[in-house]
Amino acid sequence: MGNHSISDDLKEALLRLEDRGRDSTSEILKVGQISRSTLCRARKRRCETGSVAKAQAIGRGCPRTLLQADADYLVRLARHKPTTFLDEYRDRLERYRHLPASLATIHRTFIRARMSLKQVQKMASEHSPLARASYSRRISIYPARCLISIDEVSKDDRIYTRIFGRSTGIIAAKVVEGSLCRKGYVEFLQDSVVR
Repeated sequence: MGNHSISDDLKEALLRLEDRGRDSTSEILKVGQISRSTLCRARKRRCETGSVAKAQAIGRGCPRTLLQADADYLVRLARHKPTTFLDEYRDRLERYRHLPASLATIHRTFIRARMSLKQVQKMASEHSPLARASYSRRISIYPARCLISIDEVSKDDRIYTRIFGRSTGIIAAKVVEGSLCRKGYVEFLQDSVVR
């Protein structure tokens, strides 16, 4: 059988099969690929506690207090206003979600969401109201039909999807292995974009 983790759901299902009485214990062990002693321990634990789940070990930390929806809420807040401090996120969770959370929990949530300090600082620098107003003033002299957004994407053998951003209405694309030099970029604009 080997030393591998067996889910509580599997143990529950195997005990239900045993309770049903249609299958022999050896058939149940073969289907579940578990040992007889594992099945006996699960049966004993269910009789004693009502659940096959092991009691949480003391000193191993507490379970996560934030659900995925709460974590998503924090990430959305960080993307909307990246200059917010952790204690302000904690206050928002308590005020709007009635969920007390420690600063460490909030910090770990951002780490699990792969939001580094560098990303948050970058988002904060791009979130300047003065810079946005200046850009809007400069760009407003052009009609919308004359504007094209250009984006670059890098490919890494370790990841297969794009993490940030998405695009619709792509009018031109070019794949280049390595870096794209100025000459290649100008040729791409002339040949594929301007046409």
